[in-house]
Amino acid sequence: MSSKNDIDSLLDEAFLQKLDMLRIMAQKRVRGLNIGEHASWRGGGNLEFLDHRNYQLGDDLRYVDWNVYGRLDKLFIKLFQAERDLSIYVVLDMSLSMSVGSPSKELYAKKIAAALSYIGLGNMDRVGLASFNNSLSVARAPEKGRQVYLTILEFLLGLTPDGETDLNSSLIEFAASAKQKGIVIVISDLLDQKGFQKGIKTLIQDKYEIIVVQVLDQQERFPKLNGYLKLKDLETAVEKNLTLNPELVARYQQKFETYISEIKNFCLENGIEYFLADTHLPFEDFLLDFLNHGKFVY
Repeated sequence: MSSKNDIDSLLDEAFLQKLDMLRIMAQKRVRGLNIGEHASWRGGGNLEFLDHRNYQLGDDLRYVDWNVYGRLDKLFIKLFQAERDLSIYVVLDMSLSMSVGSPSKELYAKKIAAALSYIGLGNMDRVGLASFNNSLSVARAPEKGRQVYLTILEFLLGLTPDGETDLNSSLIEFAASAKQKGIVIVISDLLDQKGFQKGIKTLIQDKYEIIVVQVLDQQERFPKLNGYLKLKDLETAVEKNLTLNPELVARYQQKFETYISEIKNFCLENGIEYFLADTHLPFEDFLLDFLNHGKFVY
């Protein structure tokens, strides 16, 4: 379980400045921003001018009203009216298997959820969150405005890994409960013997845009184990005695990587962006790779 200090670190000014810097770096790498491609309140484009607001760190300087700056010596961002708000849903796996690792998959997943929520709010989109294990557990309706970030962190702090995983039923339940269509970011280790394809296909049928982030601990992919072991499934409590040798470990690794490839192929075939988040990868490296794909940068 993540501690309060872990989540409090996501409020650190240096962390938030780093998020803004990563977003700007990603924007510079993207050829042509997708402003207006989805409907939202945001600065930019040939949309109808709506109002001004104070400049905030990380805002796109192209939308600063320099005429106002010349008169008042203050920075203001021009806002434009689009057709409707974009809703971004971060759907977080909080089954017991997410407690594995150092740092834990739970903490890494929460950092991803917090970072993407902060960036979404900075883009003036509505951000909602939900968690699940064997069913949809708790949810926050989409809200917008940077002031919402603190309540999102409080929400994340209250989540504790528990119970078994049922991705299919959880995602089907989410699709039935969400009131607005938008982007759904599923953050999970995807370690569910029952699979996840049925739940994802339900989201596709309901016209959601989907991003899948698979969070794995490096030891799950490349275990450094040998000899006689008693293994216990965290979620089912089933125990199994094994004698491991290099050949058996190699076979396990091959099967695990095959499973990851099958997930990637499923996502590719269905127009879903897929990201692998190894908890041993520096978080900033993962986030910059995520942002560089452009879907989350406007």
